[in-house]
Amino acid sequence: MTYFLYSDFYLADLGARDPPTLHPRFAEMAAYLARVAPRGRLPGRQHVDPCDLRRVIGLLNLVQVEREGTALRFRFRLIGERQRLAAGRNIAGRLVEDAVLPDLVPRIIANMTKVVTARRAVYDRFPMPHEGREFIDSERMYFPLAADGETVDVILILNGYPEAEQGLGVPAAYAAAVQRR
Repeated sequence: MTYFLYSDFYLADLGARDPPTLHPRFAEMAAYLARVAPRGRLPGRQHVDPCDLRRVIGLLNLVQVEREGTALRFRFRLIGERQRLAAGRNIAGRLVEDAVLPDLVPRIIANMTKVVTARRAVYDRFPMPHEGREFIDSERMYFPLAADGETVDVILILNGYPEAEQGLGVPAAYAAAVQRR
């Protein structure tokens, strides 16, 4: 069994093609979270030390899971600096439906809901449109965190920009941030 599931949307996008090899940062994050988690339980935000994540901290988002009866809502709490620069805006404090373009809301909410219900990481990759800008090829792995070790209450999202990392189509602000690493 792998440490993650694919987004249903991503699998539909792939059709009959096999998924490409993922960037090693995703497996490294999964290994880190497994190492800091209490035995047999999910790690919580309290187990994650930002100093351990210096290499990727600018690509991280933290999303709070809000429960209203059986309904789930997702609020961005922390947006990494490189993530914010690549997107060209700060969405901290906003609910998903207020933070992303309406066409992407069902996809992102479905991915986050899958993380909460499956209690496993979920991978997705798609061109992310930003208002007034071109599409940015982006990938992300949503990782579950649970303060009590069981109930997912935070989702840690590790983002990546494959084209930017290969030097193609790099937004100027993102390129500057990458060069400062």
